[in-house]
Amino acid sequence: MKFFRRRVDQFLADPASIRHATMAIVSTTLFVVLVGAIVIRIFDREEYPTFGGALWFTLQTVTTVGYGDATPERIVGRIVAAAVMIMAIGLLTVITAAITSAFIKAARAEIERSNRSENIETMARLEASMTSIADRLERLESTLAATTPERSPDDRDD
Repeated sequence: MKFFRRRVDQFLADPASIRHATMAIVSTTLFVVLVGAIVIRIFDREEYPTFGGALWFTLQTVTTVGYGDATPERIVGRIVAAAVMIMAIGLLTVITAAITSAFIKAARAEIERSNRSENIETMARLEASMTSIADRLERLESTLAATTPERSPDDRDD
């Protein structure tokens, strides 16, 4: 149980990690298979007299392979099989959705970082252009002031 919990915690801490996502899926599947085998072994000892047989049954069930060599005849076995199937299908669906969501979130964050970086570069170029334009305008005004004679108030065209 600690192993399973540790894998889930690692996945939640860093969901974008493919390694953690894979370990979460594998750990969860193993957990469902083992618990199912224990339950079927405890409640249906006649059909599954060995833990290996019960384990084989739950492994087939969780993977939905069902070769037919381990099909429960009793209601207890069928209930366990149904529970394992529903848990496995539902759990893998939820895990897959969570992993997909985590990858999308990580991709969006990367795009936002990239956009921020591009925006900073664009702003820096605009600022440099504005500074250059201001410098040129100042030089033009200085040149214009130096070449245009000062006019006295009497020289005005009214």
